[in-house]
Amino acid sequence: METLRALTAADLPACLDLAADRDWPREEAKWRFLLRVGSGFGAFDGERLVGTAIVTRFGDIHTVLSMVLVARSHGGRGLGRRVVAHALAFAGTPVASLCATPLGRPLYEKLGFREVGRLAGHFGVLTAPPSGATRPAARADRARLVAEDAEVFGADRSALWAELFDFAHEVRVAEGGFAASWRDTDRLVVGPVVADSVEVAKALIADVAGAGPARVDVADPDLAAWLAAHGMPARFDVARMVRGEPAGARDRLYAPVMQALG
Repeated sequence: METLRALTAADLPACLDLAADRDWPREEAKWRFLLRVGSGFGAFDGERLVGTAIVTRFGDIHTVLSMVLVARSHGGRGLGRRVVAHALAFAGTPVASLCATPLGRPLYEKLGFREVGRLAGHFGVLTAPPSGATRPAARADRARLVAEDAEVFGADRSALWAELFDFAHEVRVAEGGFAASWRDTDRLVVGPVVADSVEVAKALIADVAGAGPARVDVADPDLAAWLAAHGMPARFDVARMVRGEPAGARDRLYAPVMQALG
């Protein structure tokens, strides 16, 4: 039987190989960041990594599950369920959430997760002009942004933000919101986007998406239409799933940090 153990930064090359085995991109910066802010678990067949899951805890309230992978050679054995159950038991929070592909959704439903919405990944080069309504976040803004993020997400994510301020390519603020972007392989990923209205969200995205390839994951139909009309059509969507009763003001969260972090 495969053995389970915690993942470390030394396992990163094996994680990237496993991702490639399942036709996922080799997102080194993303994996490295998630292993730093969360807890990763791997299933090993001898020395070979054949399954992964990462849980990122936000206080004692909410956990986000991500990077659930099983090698093609080991599919259909219940290994995914075993790794996920182990990771969620380790996290031990009353609320857990994730983004699910059609392939993974049946497993999550068996573990008590339910769909609460859809999230679409938009890709391209944003053609909307800069808004002129935002500014770079200053160090003096940080405590307010972290507090506002906790109010919106429904859990304290200060430990995440302590890393995210340095990991991010840019963080900008506006009257009524804030947004960040971070670099993933050959593109900028926009997220999180927290705003009082879709118009504020558009202004923030216009100012952090940059002039090159970008990605934004959104649920709001107005924002999705705006992105599609400005060079960033949707390529795919996933199910947002939760177990337990999440808190927060999620109507103000227009884009997550990444699907793996909510």
